[in-house]
Amino acid sequence: MPSRRAWRNGGADAENEWRDMMGEFARAAAAALQIGTPPVLSMAPLEGALGAVEEAALNRIRTKSLALTEFLREAIELELPNAGFTFATPLEPGCRGGHLALLPGAAGGVCQSLRRSGVVPDFRPPDLIRLAPAPLYTSFTECWDAIQILKRIMSYRSYEQTPAVRGLVT
Repeated sequence: MPSRRAWRNGGADAENEWRDMMGEFARAAAAALQIGTPPVLSMAPLEGALGAVEEAALNRIRTKSLALTEFLREAIELELPNAGFTFATPLEPGCRGGHLALLPGAAGGVCQSLRRSGVVPDFRPPDLIRLAPAPLYTSFTECWDAIQILKRIMSYRSYEQTPAVRGLVT
C-alpha cells in the first residue's frame, strides 16, 4: 500500500483522501489473500508431520483425544474434589473437542503457576483454563503428572502470589 505524506487540506478533500486510503488498504488486504503456490522449502516440513498423522489415522487420534480428555476430567474429579472447578466443556466425551475447559475462579494465576511448573495450559479471559493434550505425543502419565501439579498449586494456593500474565501460547 502506498504511503501517505500528509493530508492535503481539511474539509471535503480530507474526507475523499480518507476514502481513497481506505480503498487502497482494502485492495492491499484482499491482494494478500491471493497466494499462489507456496514455496517448496516452506512445505517440506509438512511431509513429515502429515506422515505421522496419516500413520496414526484420524479415527485413532480422535479416540485417544477423547480418552485423554475423559482421563483428565475423571482425574480432576478424583484428585481435586474440593478445588471449586466447574467444567465449561460438555461432560459427554463425544460432545467436546480435544480440550477440557475449566472455570477455577482464578484462571490467570493458576495458568501462570502451571506454566512455571512445566504444564502448558491455555488461558482465556476472563476466567477459563483450557487443557488440551495433543493425542499424537501426550501420554496418560503426563496428564496424570499435570493433574498432580495442579493439585499442588491448588492446595498450596500458590496461584494467589502469581500475577495473571497472558503467555505467548494461547
